[in-house]
Amino acid sequence: MDRHIPEGYRLRRPRTTDAEAVASVKRAVDIDRHGDSDVTAEEVREEWALPRLELDGDVWIVEDETGAVAAYGFCWMENPPREMVADQVVDPARRGRGLSEVLLDLEEARAVETARSAPAGEPVVLGVWSWEHDAGRVDLFSRRGFHHVRTFYRLDRELDEPVEAAGWPPGIAVHGFRRDRDEAAVHAASEEAFLDHFRPSAMDLEEWLEYRFARSDFDPGLWFVAWDADEVAGAVLAIETPAGGYVDELFVRRPWRGRGLGRALLLHEFAELRRRGLPRAYLGVDAANPTGAMHLYESAGLKPLRGANLFFEKELPAR
Repeated sequence: MDRHIPEGYRLRRPRTTDAEAVASVKRAVDIDRHGDSDVTAEEVREEWALPRLELDGDVWIVEDETGAVAAYGFCWMENPPREMVADQVVDPARRGRGLSEVLLDLEEARAVETARSAPAGEPVVLGVWSWEHDAGRVDLFSRRGFHHVRTFYRLDRELDEPVEAAGWPPGIAVHGFRRDRDEAAVHAASEEAFLDHFRPSAMDLEEWLEYRFARSDFDPGLWFVAWDADEVAGAVLAIETPAGGYVDELFVRRPWRGRGLGRALLLHEFAELRRRGLPRAYLGVDAANPTGAMHLYESAGLKPLRGANLFFEKELPAR
């Protein structure tokens, strides 16, 4: 793994004890860009719990001569067998040393290796992320044959003022998530609803359980499920972070769309976050989401306050 590594650095696989050090690098990147960060070690552990992600095959750490983590990357089979995603995170103090390109080399090689499991003749697509103002990374991806295909925003709403009461559609009852009871129904509803979204991450129930509940700080009190009789119509799943309340998932199944249920779930979540004293609610959104998510979120008081995150793709050769 040491090929092409700049002098003074070495590559290795992560250890479970590295979660805080990796989180520290991610926080440094966020603070350099935005002045604050919501990254915790629990978020890193959750990332490592992604189905099909192997720490000893898909994840790399770059450390300096003192053993400090300087950069981190992974390559994940997001949607088998043909959609993969990779990321590279470099400590701002170590920029300009080619560490992003080292990680991208490894990730592309891993993606090509993994692509061998795809049916013959079907190309595998590798996706990567960049903040829009990171000119060096955008240039790197362009030089390596990646093309910008999607734009995502973080939307924020401050919670210093009372939240408008949620207006529920007729026939809908909303309950907090019931552990050891609601998992299968919520998982199935989520998988169905997100089929309409860009590059949905397919997980079976067992994978979803291992991933979703990997965090030791999981709080079911921030998950709310909308029921129509015994069917899940939609849900909102949030996490408390150092920055506020992160809305990790919001979905409404097709038969219940267009009735205001998504907005009601958001407002219900915002009210709970405010009751807990959290300063803001925030989430990520695909600017081209076909379900009208941007309009929904803006109607609930969410606004884009940071630069966009750009998603690039590259088609790998078919075998």
